[in-house]
Amino acid sequence: MDRAVELRMAALPASLSTIRAVAGAIARSTPSLAVDLVVAVDEACSTLIVRAREHAVLACRFVRDGDSVRFRAQVLSSAVTVPDHGSLYWRVVSAMADTVATWVDGDGLLHVELRCRA
Repeated sequence: MDRAVELRMAALPASLSTIRAVAGAIARSTPSLAVDLVVAVDEACSTLIVRAREHAVLACRFVRDGDSVRFRAQVLSSAVTVPDHGSLYWRVVSAMADTVATWVDGDGLLHVELRCRA
C-alpha cells in the first residue's frame, strides 16, 4: 500500500515553506533522500508558481514507496510550453531526481512529476 499526502494551496511563494516541510517530513527517515527531495520539490513548485495564473491553486501529491518518493504537482497556467531542458529549473530538478517529467495538458494545467530514490 502506498502512503500518499496531498496538498492544495494558493500558488504563491509563501506556500513553498509548507511544501518543503512536508517533503522533508515524508523523507526524514532517509537523510540523503530528504535533501534531494526537498531541493527538487522546491524548484519544481517555484517554477509552477511563477507560471501560474492569478488566484490559481497548486495541487501536490507525495507518495512514499519503500526507498523512494514520487511527487506530482499541477497548476492552472497560461504557459503553453514547458520549461526548456537547458533552464536552471531542468538542471536542478534532473540533478536531484531520478526521473522527471513536465507537460502541459489540454485543460491548461502545467504538470511536474518526479521520483527521488535513496
